[in-house]
Amino acid sequence: MQILFEDYYLLVVNKPAGLSTESGSGTHPSAEKEALFYFTAQLNEKSTSQRLKATPYLRAVHRLDRPSSGVLVLAKTKAMLTHLMTQFENRETEKTYLAITPNLPPADSGALVHWMKKDETGRKALVFARENKGLQKAELLYTVREKNWKGALLELHPLTGRFHQIRAQLAHVGCPIFGDELYGSRPWKEHQIKLHAWKLKFRHPKSGEIMEIEAPVPEHW
Repeated sequence: MQILFEDYYLLVVNKPAGLSTESGSGTHPSAEKEALFYFTAQLNEKSTSQRLKATPYLRAVHRLDRPSSGVLVLAKTKAMLTHLMTQFENRETEKTYLAITPNLPPADSGALVHWMKKDETGRKALVFARENKGLQKAELLYTVREKNWKGALLELHPLTGRFHQIRAQLAHVGCPIFGDELYGSRPWKEHQIKLHAWKLKFRHPKSGEIMEIEAPVPEHW
């Protein structure tokens, strides 16, 4: 994985599509596990702390869906993890995504507002046009950056962080993301869709500095 930023407190990587974010109990590779291999090797090579070498700590602060790629932040201490997770929960971060869809959205730019919940399997999001009991509001801003006969390149700014929000909302308006079979698109590559977490803006949990991290768009797009 490409390292986008690293210091004593944080590690920010460009997660490839196909890797889960967290290690969990799954047998497939994860970004967290791959990053821990790198971090452990760095500690063994450069650190003099036997405690850190024996029990290296590295946890993903937020999630990216397995088939998507882009900026992923990992914390090197529990305190940093807690601080950063609070920023995400309080919507103090700014996320910018890119996606390719085979169809054009209703307008060149706009806001999508829906209400959502997970289906009975917990693997897919259901989208509704009106508010109702048990549903969560989902807001997404979009702009068409490019369009041609193949479809559209969209810039996306989710204002909320719902499960599969971008994928489900775009599919609901007739623009499923390229390769996203779960939401009605044609297949592309196994466990990959054309959704990329392009930019992330947040406060450094130690210094308070505003961080703006950008992950290069995958070459095969």
